[in-house]
Amino acid sequence: MRGPTTFFAGRTDAETATPPERFFDARPAGMLVGRPDLTEEDLLAAIAERLVFEGRTGPEPQVVIEAARLGKRKALAFLRKLLLPPPRAPLSMPVRPILREHMTRTDEEMR
Repeated sequence: MRGPTTFFAGRTDAETATPPERFFDARPAGMLVGRPDLTEEDLLAAIAERLVFEGRTGPEPQVVIEAARLGKRKALAFLRKLLLPPPRAPLSMPVRPILREHMTRTDEEMR
């Protein structure tokens, strides 16, 4: 069995290897919770409110957002539990014409 390769004044491969890059989600904070209309301040307030509700003293709300952007599972699960303010932006819905065929038919045509 071969031991770890040493170089650079006795350091092992594991010590000199660079850590793998983490994915950082640079989208707006509202997108982390599926609400593009929310600002980062809205999300920070919701996180702070949830922390108080659960009786927790930490972490800071900004740390929770940064951890969620790094893809940390606990932070993402915490964001799913937030009570968010109602949407301010109008909902985009397709326009559908109102059909009144049922009002123009006679009783005999419906049978």
